[in-house]
Amino acid sequence: MTQGRHARRDVVRAALLAAGAVPVLAACGGRASARTTGNNAYATIDQTGAIDHGPVGADLPETPTLRRIRDRGVLLQSGSVTMPGFGLMNPRTGRITGFDAGIAQLLAKYLLGRPEVDTITGGADTREAILQNHSVDVAVSTYTIKKSRARLVNFSGPYYVARSGVLVATDGHRVTSLNDLAGQEVAVQPGAAEEALRAGCPAAKPVVFEESSQCSAAVRQGRVRAWSANTAILLGKAAVDVRLEMTPVTFGSSPFGIGTPKDDPEFKKIVVGFLERIMADGTWRMLWEQTVGALVRTAAPAPPKLGSVPGS
Repeated sequence: MTQGRHARRDVVRAALLAAGAVPVLAACGGRASARTTGNNAYATIDQTGAIDHGPVGADLPETPTLRRIRDRGVLLQSGSVTMPGFGLMNPRTGRITGFDAGIAQLLAKYLLGRPEVDTITGGADTREAILQNHSVDVAVSTYTIKKSRARLVNFSGPYYVARSGVLVATDGHRVTSLNDLAGQEVAVQPGAAEEALRAGCPAAKPVVFEESSQCSAAVRQGRVRAWSANTAILLGKAAVDVRLEMTPVTFGSSPFGIGTPKDDPEFKKIVVGFLERIMADGTWRMLWEQTVGALVRTAAPAPPKLGSVPGS
């Protein structure tokens, strides 16, 4: 069954998230407005082929999380709708497209036999809370695996490894090394990006924003010198906005994992098995080529080794 037949379920659930609270959900079925600056390749991203190619799990063990998903008939995931290449509301179709969005759709197909996904959007610092209180089943949103986070949630992965990078305004100051950020205000999101910048350039002055769209706006408007995040986020933003550009500066490592509830270790094993399948059968590579690859036009990287980083 094709991805297009599930358009009625592929919606954004915009959430007002608070730690320990069940999110308030509101369906959004209309089309998103398009930004016209820069390359609009993101508007034509189509991952239908990869989703159709994805496997369906057989004889999966019963777990509390899997039971909730199947009783509901849809996978609830914490994700993004503003990240080109990884999770973006497609302005042409109103659909959510990108590598992370595709991973979630493929996981739903593996668990349910069809790619039924509802996406909860919220700040980067809410993911552990909403996994713990079962407001979502999984988090798939450039979610960096860290030992501190792994004490609160389970991680399956890494399914992709990025590095930390630096993005600036095209007409702004040049940045050619981390030392150029010393004493400068740098936009970051809370969590892994902020920690990476503090470790990589202690003399920088992090300015914390909840959303990646706020970081990019701060750079464009000259309110900060640069924006530091993992290269996956930054490459997507630079690919679709001519006012932003990547610098050659990279540092650290950002291994992305699928976050799942800590109290259901058997479900983590199911998700690991899912990742093994899509990495082995070519689905992972196909999804990359149809999403991030369509923006950056580089060869797909090799999938990382599962369980290869602390916390996974």
